[in-house]
Amino acid sequence: MKITTLFFLVILGFSNHAQQFTLPAEEYPFFDIVEWKGTGSLLLNRDPTGLKKKINVTMVGENPTSTWQESFNPNTDAYYFISSENARYVYFLDQLELIGGKMSFHQINSAGNFKSSSVDVGNAIKKLGKYDYNEMKLIDVITTDKSLLFVLRWNDKKEKKYIDFLVAMTHNNMLLYTNILGEVSEENLKDVRYGHWNYCGFQGENIFFVTKDIQDKKVGWSMRTTNSRGETTNTSFISAPSFSFETSLVAPFGMSGKYYLGLSDNQTGVIVRSNDNFYLTGIQTSSAGRFLEMYVLKNGKWEKIQSTPIAAENSKKLEKFAVFSMNEGLAIASGAFDYFLPRDASKKVVKNIHSKLTPNNPSRVMQDSSSDRFTVSLATSLFLFDVNQLKKPTSVNFELIKK
Repeated sequence: MKITTLFFLVILGFSNHAQQFTLPAEEYPFFDIVEWKGTGSLLLNRDPTGLKKKINVTMVGENPTSTWQESFNPNTDAYYFISSENARYVYFLDQLELIGGKMSFHQINSAGNFKSSSVDVGNAIKKLGKYDYNEMKLIDVITTDKSLLFVLRWNDKKEKKYIDFLVAMTHNNMLLYTNILGEVSEENLKDVRYGHWNYCGFQGENIFFVTKDIQDKKVGWSMRTTNSRGETTNTSFISAPSFSFETSLVAPFGMSGKYYLGLSDNQTGVIVRSNDNFYLTGIQTSSAGRFLEMYVLKNGKWEKIQSTPIAAENSKKLEKFAVFSMNEGLAIASGAFDYFLPRDASKKVVKNIHSKLTPNNPSRVMQDSSSDRFTVSLATSLFLFDVNQLKKPTSVNFELIKK
């Protein structure tokens, strides 16, 4: 690991609330920036001619004098950044499909330690029985605090059902563990009250998956909790509220395999797990208009904590509804706007015009601003960066503003 300190940062200006810095030009121009939510920003540079595949990574965080620089060599021109808030490891995937049953990647921890490797996901699946990974579809890749998760789906055409598989790779030793999340019949999928299994959050060792379901004639969601090795530790059922949301085409914001794969599905409300609670969000229509709303589950009851008007889309297609869960609340991309719904009911909803930066910079939706700058919310400051500086063979400037 290569540690960098003050030698690459020059203070341009100083005040009680803001500091401006310059990051000198590297061997090649910086061409991309991604947010590591809660940790900082990763600036990437590489040979623009494509002759050299190596990608250099510079971390800029809360304290610009104690950051790091490293590099990795992707197997292809593409790379897919996988990150989650509260996860100490992030990944750059080399591909979005299993090649010979294997997945290759580059792992980074918060100290800047890199490891490049691959794992045989297909062989791990075989341990569950006579299942052929070649017949499966990769649905999602997620990083949690303890492990990297692969979710695969198999269409059992003979039994006319879908089975969702979970392969968990522990970060520290890269061992693989497998489990079956659940299944749903093709017939039930015709009913909007049923659905596939979806990841909805993690908390320490516990990882949560959810699916729309009906139990004892009650409509709601079945919940499955696993540990970092993919072992089921708890199952439960959450009843749906008395009201109903519009059916939306739900997709993730980014930083997960599901986003890069371009996968979405029809849902009437989205459940996420965060900060010891389950949250439900969606769009409701009443005589008063359309509203984007957020609820928290308390003592088995759904309590409203946020509501904001939302305009109707001028389209006959289902409205796309993208969700990203953060410690502070939910980031929502719907139509032409981005919304931030705070978990604290005393705080106001933030609404901004949708930005192409949002998928790689979800925390920018928390800022009530029309700025097109890359904006990262850190513990005590905001990191601001003008993306127009990218791909230019010059030094780049950024700013830290104290909160």
